[in-house]
Amino acid sequence: MTITASASNDSFDGGDNTDPKSIKLPIDTEDKNTILLNVETAVKDLVSKLAKKEEVSGVGYDIALEDYTHLPNSLTGVVVHYLIQGLKFDFNMEFNETPVCLRVKSSDGLDKKVAGKKRLLTKDQKNELLAKTNMNYYEDDISKGTLSLEDAFASIKQAFEKKQEFEGMGYMLPSKKTATPYWKDED
Repeated sequence: MTITASASNDSFDGGDNTDPKSIKLPIDTEDKNTILLNVETAVKDLVSKLAKKEEVSGVGYDIALEDYTHLPNSLTGVVVHYLIQGLKFDFNMEFNETPVCLRVKSSDGLDKKVAGKKRLLTKDQKNELLAKTNMNYYEDDISKGTLSLEDAFASIKQAFEKKQEFEGMGYMLPSKKTATPYWKDED
């Protein structure tokens, strides 16, 4: 199998990744080693947000979540993804098999929390999610012109779907700001 740009096995250029001139590097997915990276906090924060599928935005830029949902969900996976993408782009080199760190891991952490009826959201996270289901949350950005009305509606829809997802599994998000989220069978 040829390594590709994303965990979804799409090629870097969006086409078929069967370039006969490409250099195929052998890889043994059982033989592992460690690379320690010493990077600036901003670099780690960005890689972490990409891996956790968190909002990436700042002064003058926003990266839509759907632009990086294909990335692996670990720090190592994101770094290796872009390393491999650079090798392919700069040197036309690729591995003959997908490195393990590029494979999307299951959300076992969340699955374990759900199975054990543990807390999934803090009060602050719950309050932010609920706030994002309301147009008032976006009014300042809309009036400043940094967010379109369509994007605000899409964000409201996304937040509402996330809220429904939690409530669908029995995890209730009370609207009172001081109330803690709870499992339905705990009330």
